[in-house]
Formats: sequence, C-alpha cells, structure tokens
Amino acid sequence: MLVPHFPKRIEIEPTSACNLKCTYCPRHFVKGLNRFMDISIFKKIIKEIESFPETVIVLHRRGESLLHPQFSEMLNLIKGKFQEIQLATNATLLDSKLSQALINSVTFISFSIDSPNQYEKTRIPANYKKVESNIHKFIELNNIKGSPVKTQVSMVKTTNSVDTDLILFENKWLGKVDRIRIYEAHSENGKFGSLKKMRKERKPCFMPFYELVILCDGSIARCNHDWYSKPVGYFSNGIQKVWHNSFFRHLRKQHESLMITDPVCVSCDSWYPEEGNQCTGRVIEND
Repeated sequence: MLVPHFPKRIEIEPTSACNLKCTYCPRHFVKGLNRFMDISIFKKIIKEIESFPETVIVLHRRGESLLHPQFSEMLNLIKGKFQEIQLATNATLLDSKLSQALINSVTFISFSIDSPNQYEKTRIPANYKKVESNIHKFIELNNIKGSPVKTQVSMVKTTNSVDTDLILFENKWLGKVDRIRIYEAHSENGKFGSLKKMRKERKPCFMPFYELVILCDGSIARCNHDWYSKPVGYFSNGIQKVWHNSFFRHLRKQHESLMITDPVCVSCDSWYPEEGNQCTGRVIEND
C-alpha cells in the first residue's frame, strides 16, 4: 500500500475522561483515564495540521469529548479549516448551546446509544429517554439549519444482544438519521482478546497507512484500538516526522507481509481491510 505524505485521518483526544462506565469498554482495564488536553497543545496540533486541509479530523478517542471545559473553544479553532470534522459522543451532555456549536463546526457526528432494551444495563448510569431526547433535539436543530451535519447512531452488539434488540434499534432510527451502525463487540467486559472471534482470512490493516492518533497528553498511538501501550511518538516531534518514523515503517512492513508481531495488532480482531470499512457488523445508509 502507498503511504501518504501526511496522515489522511488524525484523531485528537480532547479528554480521556468519561462520565459513563459502559460494560464493554476497555477503560475498565486502563489506569489514569482522567486527563484533559491543554488548549495550548491543541492549538499547536491544529497549527501543523491546517497546512493539510484535506485531513479528516476526529475529535474523540477514549473519553467523552463534551466533558472538556474548553470544547467549544476547540470547535471554534478548527471551524472552516478542514473538509471533514468528525465526532462521536454519548450525547448525555448535549444541550442546545453545544448542539449549535457542533452544527457550526463538524461535518459528521455519531451518537452512541444502543437498543432501548439494553441501554441502561450497558451504558451505566445514563438515562435512555434523556439521551434519546437530546439526540432528537439535535436532529431537529440540524434540520432547521439545512442539515449541514451528517448524523449516525451506533450500538454495540454484545453476547447478550438478541435479534429483537437489533431490529428495534434499526426501526427506531430509520429515516431519522443518515446512517445506522451496529458494531460487533471487540471484547467481553472490556478486556481485549476475550471473545476470541476469528475473522476470515487476515488481511493487512489499512490503519497504519491512513490514520494517526494523538492522545490528550500529546503522545501518539498506533491507531484507535491502541488503548494502553507505550507511545509510538509525540506530537512535539512533528506529526509528519512521527508518521514516517522507524516504528510506523516497521509496522507497515508487518502488515504488508502479514507477518504481524506487534503486540497490539497481533491480537486485534477489529482491523480494517479497506478505507472506512471494517467489514464487520452492519451499516445502514438512509437515502
């Protein structure tokens, strides 16, 4: 695979803190996930990336981004600078002011909500009706503004999910959002490798050739499934320089040859064989 001069997609983690304790989340096994990115670090990151306006910017990772006290300022700092700005949120903190700020800044938003039958058992301690109402209000405001933001709702299919949960989830959001996604759980109770699911014919993962993740302390992770390993670089060394460092060069060779020894990649069942398509779960695009 060809390696672009600069990452095509960069995930920036405003915070590693979260206000929920979802039963399937890996954060149960990771210590110290309570940090917030300093706004000065965010500004320096954006200053380097803005020379590449075609870069897809993603404003979330291991935490709930809306918790950051300066999140609205972050939105203002990137508004209009990039062709695509994405965000995933649990929508528990969404209100009219934040909704308006998001509609003015992002191009795609994914709401993590799950099926009503399972929601309050898995996304603890959130209230389903309140979160559903927050999402509906966002959609209404987005529609009034001419629908500048593409919307998605997502749920995680766990070992406890039954077919009626999936059908209910789909029917509830059909025609209301642009996209519905059902993720296959990558772990049992948040512990990677616990499901032991075998996917057909391992292929090179697209992520090392496409994406880079900057965590809230300025360290860089290999991809969005890298929750707790040692940093592979630091943004202060230059994003472009890290993107072409010896670690990434070696990792790409492993994937191209399918002789994968990297401790994160070797046990991963969430690899992407092609750009934007994990080829697992279910995606429904609303026309």
